[in-house]
Formats: sequence, C-alpha cells, structure tokens
Amino acid sequence: MTGRLNRKSRRPVHGVLVAAAAATAILASCAPATEPSAPTPTPAALPTISDAAASVRGQLVSSEPFDDVDPTIVDVGATAQKIVYRSTSGIDGSATSVSGTVFVPNGDSPPGGRPVVTVGHGTTGLAPECGPSTAPDLLGYASTIVPLMKLGYVVVMSDYQGLGSGGGTNPYLDPDTSAYNLIDGVRAARELVPGTSESWAGLGVSIGGQATWAAAELADFYAPELKFVGSVALAPAADLTKLVDLAETQWLSHEQQIMMSYVISGLASARPGIDPANYLGGELATNSAMWLACSGPALQQRAQQAALLNPSDTQPRTAEAASTLRDWLKSIALPKRPAGGPLLVVNGDADQTIRPQWVQTAVDNACAFGDSVQHIVRAGQTHNNLDPGAETAIWLQARFRGEAPPSDC
Repeated sequence: MTGRLNRKSRRPVHGVLVAAAAATAILASCAPATEPSAPTPTPAALPTISDAAASVRGQLVSSEPFDDVDPTIVDVGATAQKIVYRSTSGIDGSATSVSGTVFVPNGDSPPGGRPVVTVGHGTTGLAPECGPSTAPDLLGYASTIVPLMKLGYVVVMSDYQGLGSGGGTNPYLDPDTSAYNLIDGVRAARELVPGTSESWAGLGVSIGGQATWAAAELADFYAPELKFVGSVALAPAADLTKLVDLAETQWLSHEQQIMMSYVISGLASARPGIDPANYLGGELATNSAMWLACSGPALQQRAQQAALLNPSDTQPRTAEAASTLRDWLKSIALPKRPAGGPLLVVNGDADQTIRPQWVQTAVDNACAFGDSVQHIVRAGQTHNNLDPGAETAIWLQARFRGEAPPSDC
C-alpha cells in the first residue's frame, strides 16, 4: 500500500447525480413523507493514555537541519528540519519517541501564523530505515510536500513509531498509534516554529489515509488545545475486514497478497503469540525481512519473488486463524467514532489494493455518525496512480478560511 501520488496535469471527469426535474402526483402521494433513517452506530470507547505519556506528548526532543533534502523542496523556497518528538502508543498508552521532518516556507508568516498540515505517508517498509526522514527524497514523498509549501503551510511528516530514528517497533495499521503520531507532530512543529497557528489539518494516503482519518476522530480528545479544521484521506485503509474473506477463498489480488506480509506483522504486534505461518506460506513465509524492506538489494529480490506467489500462499491455515485476523481487522476498522471535523475522501474506482466498495462502506458509516464527508471517486485510477487533483488544495484552503465544508452525506 504505497499510495504514492501521480501528479499529472490531467483532471478526471466526475459523474454527478442529478435530481429529476418533476415527479407525477401519483408517485408523490404514494411516497413516504420521510425516508427511514439508519440507526446511529455506537462510538467506540476512547483509548486510555498513561499519565507519563500525557505529560510529554508532542514535546520536541531534538532537531537538526535536513541539509541534503530533495532539491525540489529547496527550489520552492523552503527549509527542512529532522526532528524527534514524544508521542503515545495506541497499543498500551505508553510514552514513545517518534522521528519525522518539518518543512517551513521561506518568507514572513501571515497574521496569526502559518497553519500546520500533518502528512501521513503510505507503506514504505517496516525496517527503521523506512522512515521518510532517512532519505533525501522522503522515499518518494517529496512531491507531496512541494505543493503544500507553495500553499504556505508549515508541514510535518511523521515517520510513524518504529520507523526512522525514534526507536521502538512499528505497530502496522494500528490507527490510534498513527493518529497520535500525526497529532503530536503538529505539537512538535509548533514548538520548532514559533508563532505557528493553532489551526491544523491532516492529509494522508493509504495507511496514511487511515492515520489522518483516525486523527480526525481523536483530535478533540487528544489535542483539545489545538484547532482541527479537517482531514484529507486518499485511498484510505479505513476498513480491511473483507481481506479475510478474499484470503480464505484465494481471491486476493497480487497487490493484496504482498500487502498481507505487512498486515500479519501488524496482527503480531497487536496479538503477541500468533504464528505468521498460519497466514503466510510459500515465498511469503521465507525471508520476511525482504518483504518488509524499503531499500537495497532486497527490493530487486522481492520483485523477482513476487512473480512466484500462489493464491494459496495467503490462505489462513485454519478457521481459528481466519477468525483471529478478522476480529482484529474489525477492531481497528474506521470509523470508530464521530470525527472532530470534516473529511475529504478520494479514491480510485480501479483500486485493486483497497477496493472502492470498502471505502464507500467506511464513508457511509461516517455519515451515519453524523460526519461531514465529501467523497470523490476517480474513474480508472488505481491505488498507486491516484491523482488527488486540485480539489485537495481548494478544500484545504477553504477549511483554513473557516468556510462551511461540502458534504455528500
């Protein structure tokens, strides 16, 4: 689930639902006065955070210039700093350290300070060197930063817990952990850049889309002192529960089979003691470090081994194993609770990694919570060539201006 963005100049044509101009009196008289409303879902309980974590969350531990950052960022008039800051584990509520990068446009700040956008990146790998701050090109995400610099925002990109130089282990797909990492990145950026506005927004792709959606749900609880204005979730990994059905029937796409190495790693973090051999076979069962790497010869080796995958390699070995995976994916599925601000969700209708119907279900459930959600589906686009379009920048600018958000709910 890399979710790297293709920023070509084309703009897809969007279909629009048009209401009928008139209706017959007979049909009008037979129709009920109001449509029956769906029951409001029950919000999940809020997480528990230790006192030690609560007292230090977002505190800046260290910073240093990112001297060799991608020249495309420097060329638009921006500086970059690598940071380490304190955050919170979503697994047990303990205090953690997380690394990331803060980007600041050159020039004077506007009155009230520059707003902050916290960026959630897609899957890069699960080794420490797989944090974007470890590479000048941010492991492919430099192109995500450049347009945000042009818009004049302070931007922070978290490596996520366990990636980069922060230490610890990455609990892949745990939404609370990644949400805390994004929100605490805002706090750390504001400490690093005095005078920065208290207003912030999230933008993420794939697992980063899950992270920024989760951050929207936890914003009021976890950072009440800040002003959350909205989150953009691109191809979000909001609800992957149906992966289990596809795995059981050997109908996972090739992309989803590769993704299962990461998913099972996340399951092992959340449910210690599970045996990965109950989920991964064949080439996926050998040399797990190769499948979870982000650089070096392992990438070429992985491309070669990927061609040898069989549908049975990701079939749970027992019904109990399938049930364990399904229960965990249900427990982390979004939405969990009403969001603290509006959402913009964008995905492609040809996505074979996070299927469009899964995203639609998550949007429908968010609407049932009473959320404001604008949902854009890109015709013909997949997980790895999704174009966020000009709507993303327009939406962010309008949220920071305090304008009422559009909603498809």
